[in-house]
Amino acid sequence: MGEGTRNKTVLGPDCKISGELTLDNDAVIMGQFTGTLRVTGMLELTESSQINGTIIAGTLRMAGKAEADVVAEQGCELMPGAQLLGQLYTSHLNVIEGAVFQGDVCVGPKAIAAAAEALGQEEEEIEEEQQYSSSMMMTQQEEPAEEEEPQITTNPGSVNAVLQRRRAKVLQARRPATNSNR
Repeated sequence: MGEGTRNKTVLGPDCKISGELTLDNDAVIMGQFTGTLRVTGMLELTESSQINGTIIAGTLRMAGKAEADVVAEQGCELMPGAQLLGQLYTSHLNVIEGAVFQGDVCVGPKAIAAAAEALGQEEEEIEEEQQYSSSMMMTQQEEPAEEEEPQITTNPGSVNAVLQRRRAKVLQARRPATNSNR
């Protein structure tokens, strides 16, 4: 196996796991997991996945359902069909049209420190995981990059659709109020 090759753990759709699971590689979850899930590399949650608890990953790509607090250090992508309920802490966020997110989000270079505070974990523990996964993912870079602005990407069609639905609700809410006053 080459130096740049990473292993990938795959848990099929018939898996039902409870407890704490730590994987020092990439992972694909297709089944059910309840508890604390830690993946140092890329974690992919497929359409059939159902997660409850806490997710700590280098990168998260999600198309399934999760009721969880999520820390995704290198970024998070919510695919069509994804349903995330909980707190999300990540450096970059990409929400594709058809994904549903309900909860609090902290995006940017200080998101990991905020996650440590909000989730009640020792900051040193999360920082150690951050340094470990950063060293595994790091390319030849001599100095750390300057802090950058948070990057949130959405599909323009989804933003317009949300704004149109909101306008319709506001207008609909105003109509009965004006009619009842007459």
